Amino acid sequence: MDACDVVVIGSGPGGYVAAIRAAQRGARVVVIEKDELGGVCLNWGCIPTKTLITSANLYHKLQHAEAFGLKAKAGGVDFAALRARKDDVIRKNKAGIRNLFKGHGIEVVNGTARVAAPGLIHVGKEEIRAGAIIIATGSSSAQLPGLETDGERVITSTEALELDATPKRVLVIGGGPIGAEFASIWNAFGSEVVLVEMMPNLLPLDDAENTKLLANIFKKRGIDVRTETTVKKLDRDKKAVRATLQGKHAGAVEVDLVLVGIGRKFHSDVVSETPGLGVALGNRGSILVNERMETNVAGIYAIGDVTGKTMLAHGASTEGIVAATNATGGDEVMDYRVVPACTFTSPEVASVGLTEAKAREAGYDVKVGRFSFMASGRAHAMGETDGMAKIVGDADTDEILGVHIIGAEAGELIASAALAMKLEATVEDLAHTIHTHPTLAETVMEAAEDYYGVGIHTPARKAKV
Repeated sequence: MDACDVVVIGSGPGGYVAAIRAAQRGARVVVIEKDELGGVCLNWGCIPTKTLITSANLYHKLQHAEAFGLKAKAGGVDFAALRARKDDVIRKNKAGIRNLFKGHGIEVVNGTARVAAPGLIHVGKEEIRAGAIIIATGSSSAQLPGLETDGERVITSTEALELDATPKRVLVIGGGPIGAEFASIWNAFGSEVVLVEMMPNLLPLDDAENTKLLANIFKKRGIDVRTETTVKKLDRDKKAVRATLQGKHAGAVEVDLVLVGIGRKFHSDVVSETPGLGVALGNRGSILVNERMETNVAGIYAIGDVTGKTMLAHGASTEGIVAATNATGGDEVMDYRVVPACTFTSPEVASVGLTEAKAREAGYDVKVGRFSFMASGRAHAMGETDGMAKIVGDADTDEILGVHIIGAEAGELIASAALAMKLEATVEDLAHTIHTHPTLAETVMEAAEDYYGVGIHTPARKAKV
């Protein structure tokens, strides 16, 4: 193959975005993909799980249709149809990427890549030379001692997407985003779910106030939440899996299925297996990069999960834009200060910036505003009153340090908070911005008003207007 300007290894949300941006800047781009276009996010992660979550949420609504004045009934779950819809969504999105590549003249090479030297990539027996290399190889589920998956009784999220029936009894190991989302899905479909998390709260990286609320909501819906608990061992036979738990909620549970939702393995072997290449790696094998997404070897960049930074698709995409810009002669740095995140449980949990605890640890004089979805007219109309919007600010300057939302459409609501932080707006700016009524977006404005003690729809307290 003739030499190109940029080679991108991996076509997930980091890789394909990097490829398109490099092409937009005039580069000849080659993408190397060993599996499916779109990577884990499109094929086995973000998109298929959200497709199932949409079905699960609708099924849950149908079970409570009478509360909305409807006589509809949830007649059951057709898993073949669920998978067909999921696969169709994936197919359409994959076709979209393929068409974008075609329009930008981006060539795709199928195979496993290895960086042989700066500017030189081997794909099988083929050599590809490039001015710059962007590594976007991602991560995958790790095999953990004692919790090894077998693809049948003990599975990862990949196998969970292909089930042909609702598991009657399921143990979910890990209360992070993967575990919490599947616990929410299976609970909606009627499974008996035990959710185990070693930390004091579910979603340990999110604001503790909101995650405690999530745990309470899960418990009300019948999920057996066991925090500060770990799995000591799994005993399997053809009929069931017996899990021995240790910690705060020690004991034994017998289930039909176990989902291991913890542990990720960085795919850095693309550089680590080349003697003398010298790309620096972190403790667990992540590729180390600077704010320009450069490795310590000139001309080699890394983005996305393989760097161990945000572990988020949109974080990878933004890193891809930064890397592609710099690989084609530009000058851009990655800003990690404002990276929103959302876990698509029911209800959703979204955040941006510092949690209240992290803000205090950082030395800020912290001030907080809150607003319950129970006081939102729109939330009542939707039948979605479980939730809260919370703003964490600097009491000295009213700088927005973080925004944390649990409730319906939290993933959509967090975007305006991220924009406010990016533009360095203050809590006062949010409080004084007119929001459409009736909307869930008002909850953020009301939380900002509560920050100053003047929330219209919050219980009265002494305040200066």
